[in-house]
Amino acid sequence: MTSSEIRINARLTGEDARRFRELQQREGASASDLLRDALREYHAARVRPRADAARLLASFVGAAGEGPADLSSRYKDYLSDALETKLPLRVQDGDPT
Repeated sequence: MTSSEIRINARLTGEDARRFRELQQREGASASDLLRDALREYHAARVRPRADAARLLASFVGAAGEGPADLSSRYKDYLSDALETKLPLRVQDGDPT
């Protein structure tokens, strides 16, 4: 047995033993094959696959797909313009009424 193998000794009784024997006969599988298949199905149902960090990042970088082509180099200009529109930096002369 190698370090990547484990040996399992399990005792099944009652309904569990009946179900196991039934599956073995129906599938024509050895006990080991049946347990391996069951473990794989259980694992697939319970464990979420880990997301690949590079693929995850790629989905965020440039995800908007909108905006000027030079946004990365002139973002401060665009931000200043947008803020100026919302919150003028200069007090305007004129009639307060």
